[in-house]
Amino acid sequence: MKQWEDDEYCLHINSREGADLWSVLADWTQSEDEEEWRRHIPRFARLIACWQPLGFIRVFRSDEWPADRTGEEVTGAALTGLLADPVSWEYSEHPVEWICVTPGAREISELEDGMCAGDR
Repeated sequence: MKQWEDDEYCLHINSREGADLWSVLADWTQSEDEEEWRRHIPRFARLIACWQPLGFIRVFRSDEWPADRTGEEVTGAALTGLLADPVSWEYSEHPVEWICVTPGAREISELEDGMCAGDR
């Protein structure tokens, strides 16, 4: 059975809530300090980049809330670009774009040790 890393658990819980990317960082750090959030973007960008093509999560972008119901799924090169852009992870009081993670088609219980090997 897979032993969950703390960041994996955080992403899993946030995806079940359809959380915005910035919210994943806020939950991870338990802080409102956006400078602190930025330090953890690479960690979650790598994890999302691994889990999305494996079918464990989906990423949506929209100009309306909720993104997973009003927007489009982001995959491939577009996802790579989105995850690499620090603006995608920023909180805004008046957003013009929402980016969220949701569960994918595969159950997270299928995640095995080593599936994202080398990403840590």
